[in-house]
Amino acid sequence: MGLLIPTKKGSHYYFDSTCTDDMELIVKLKRLQFTLQEIHKVISLKRLTHFVDIQEIDFYLKVLIEKKQELLREREKLNKSLQLLDEKIESIHQKNVSTEETGVPLIFLPMFYCPHCQEALHVTDAFIKEQYVLKGAFRCSCGYEAAIRDGIIITPNLSTSPQNEHYIYDQQMIKEITPSFISLLEKANQWIYKRMQRKHFSNKVILETNIETYVFPPKLLYTLCPDALYVFCGNTVEMLRKLKRKIEHFNPKLNVIYIVNSQLDLPFKYQSIDVVLDVLSFNDYSLFNNALPLKKLTPYFKQATAIFGYSIYYEKQSRSYKRLQELYPNGHVENLQFSFLESNLACSGFFLKEKENIGNTENPGEYIDYHYENEKLHCVAYTAESK
Repeated sequence: MGLLIPTKKGSHYYFDSTCTDDMELIVKLKRLQFTLQEIHKVISLKRLTHFVDIQEIDFYLKVLIEKKQELLREREKLNKSLQLLDEKIESIHQKNVSTEETGVPLIFLPMFYCPHCQEALHVTDAFIKEQYVLKGAFRCSCGYEAAIRDGIIITPNLSTSPQNEHYIYDQQMIKEITPSFISLLEKANQWIYKRMQRKHFSNKVILETNIETYVFPPKLLYTLCPDALYVFCGNTVEMLRKLKRKIEHFNPKLNVIYIVNSQLDLPFKYQSIDVVLDVLSFNDYSLFNNALPLKKLTPYFKQATAIFGYSIYYEKQSRSYKRLQELYPNGHVENLQFSFLESNLACSGFFLKEKENIGNTENPGEYIDYHYENEKLHCVAYTAESK
């Protein structure tokens, strides 16, 4: 910027006493909160006048007084902000986040069937409060058993291979995912929400699996249809417990069940699912499994099942895609490719009804451990129906 003007010889700069004096003034003015642009003006004035005449000193004094007045105004603003922050902190300390405890709604019980023999499951050792089963077990004569703890169903169908290290509501993941990636997914959530608003889901069963990477926002969910039946499946009790608490906060009257299950062998009667939400759910499943998720879920779908979702992908020759295959060798080879979406739909007899590119991000964050900096991670939203 020309604040320092050293002598240059070849590729070296030489700083004389004048440079040292200028640097001392720069440091002093920086401590007085002068910007570099303001310092440039002062140092230019010094170089022209040397602050010898009284008029020149008065001019410099005027600059200092104006800066002081500016800082006093800033201090007043800061004091007001500090006061508001104190009030906000105090209100949050006093806030008692109360939620109404829910469990497995009794309305769901006829849906529960053994995933192996498709016999109706029996509820045993149940603790029932109002319309919820809070504790107990589902059992089948073939030996299948799933536990109910704190209103969450824990199935034996859990993966033995490593899954996500963190989940979306984990504090560590919040640090590792960037605002640009969250904004991209929020845009896709809004796209889905607007299309779901056009439909009626009264008494329909809506399924979302693999909720660890991302989950359809509860703030949108509870405004869609109050008498729909929602099913959330995930790999960890911790994630489901936090999601359950958030939904109970927004609307404890929603009919929701939470299932710990990573292999998509759901304890449901076949042909019981009306709608599927895919918010990176299928990408997440095929990250750890060399299989297409819809093929596993097909028996649970009704003839007119609809899918609302979004998927992410890289260009085929991208370094990020190659690193993905190295880090997740057990995943599906098409995952995070543009072709993955249509291959997944086709294997279960679905066709794309609507599709739109939502955008991309070059920096999704450290959580996406296979991403190379400056490469584009694309997001496409879609709706699909069975043929």
